[in-house]
Amino acid sequence: MDVMALLQQALDASTKLRELSKKIEDADFRMLLADLHSALADAKLESGDLKMKLAAAQERVLDLEQQLADRQAGEPSYTEEGVYSFAGESGRFCTSCWDDGKKRVRLSSMPADFDFAGKWTCPKCKACYAGAA
Repeated sequence: MDVMALLQQALDASTKLRELSKKIEDADFRMLLADLHSALADAKLESGDLKMKLAAAQERVLDLEQQLADRQAGEPSYTEEGVYSFAGESGRFCTSCWDDGKKRVRLSSMPADFDFAGKWTCPKCKACYAGAA
């Protein structure tokens, strides 16, 4: 059971106790119960914030792991066609996407009708590459 469910269960129990306390005239008991209910509500809100922070941290870890894997895979070599290639990988890669964000984006062949614009295009940044002259 996750923390949010446990806190909700505790809040529900606190609410039931508050209803029962209406039959009791002890002011100290009622005050303690109100404090408990308030503290549980605050804990539930904080738990939600922590879940969001955890999700953001996990996403950041994944990004950093990908960057590390890219670095360990090696730097690209610049080909005479004006594009990058990576050892152990087939295809041509966008120089702009790698230089700007260290992202390996494989180039797509340009349709024959657009060969005047270049031989390949990057699907991410839309850069065009003419190939060897």
